Amino acid sequence: MISIGKLLVLALLLVGVYFLFFRKPRKKPKAPPKHGEETLTPCEACGTYVSHGEAVIKDGRFFCSKSCAKLPR
Repeated sequence: MISIGKLLVLALLLVGVYFLFFRKPRKKPKAPPKHGEETLTPCEACGTYVSHGEAVIKDGRFFCSKSCAKLPR
């Protein structure tokens, strides 16, 4: 018969193999943009990418310029 000690060692080996080969690594949460980095957004009219700091916002949509947003100059 197999002793309790041998069963325990076998179980520990199986758990070790599982953690080494089959367990998927955890995904790291996406870090927010660091200070100095800006998020780029495409212009609704022409598709040009513009930073949030330089974008013209009209009705909650981002535009690259006043002409694309059809605002008076």
